[in-house]
Order: sequence, then C-alpha cells, then structure tokens
Amino acid sequence: RCHAHHIRFWGHGGDTSLDNLVLLCRHHHQVIHHGHWTVQIVDELPWFTPPSWIDPDRQPRPGGRPLVPL
Repeated sequence: RCHAHHIRFWGHGGDTSLDNLVLLCRHHHQVIHHGHWTVQIVDELPWFTPPSWIDPDRQPRPGGRPLVPL
C-alpha cells in the first residue's frame, strides 16, 4: 500500500493536489518524515535530496520508475 505524502505539509498551507503529493511506501514515508530527506517535484517528477551524512553535497536524486510506453 502507498501513502500519499504532502510535499508542502497541509498544516503549513500545502494543498491536497497532485502537484503537491508523492506516493511512498510506509518505510520511505517514515524516512522522509524522520530521516531529514527532502522531496520536490521537478518537471512533474519527484526528486529526493538525502541528508548530509548520506551525501555531503546533498545532490538531488530522481525518484519513481521509468514510464512504460503505451
């Protein structure tokens, strides 16, 4: 099962809209909330930035899976 994660928290004025949500499994939802990772949407895709103890340069990493052609 997936969890819908608000990129900008709804408690801070973030909308519950597709532009502000990313689907995560339970484990990775906890990692985002408690592990100092950040997520942002770039060109309609999620990018995840790790904490400095994982990557001192904090380079964003693309998330998701490649799209399957129709």
